[in-house]
Amino acid sequence: MKYRGLSMIEAYNAAGYRERFAMQNGNKTVIFVNGHKCFKFTYSVNHEYQDANGSIYDTVSKVWIG
Repeated sequence: MKYRGLSMIEAYNAAGYRERFAMQNGNKTVIFVNGHKCFKFTYSVNHEYQDANGSIYDTVSKVWIG
């Protein structure tokens, strides 16, 4: 999978299986958590695998949260 932008590439490289699943199957939205820009990936609740739904990547500290 190809991603554009340094933050998305860093997110993908730091991701485990569940986070990569969310990135590949979800929709990205930008949110702010404690003043940090974050990416939140969500997908349909009808999908069988819900463990990764709502995964959040902090672009400042470069870690996955939540």
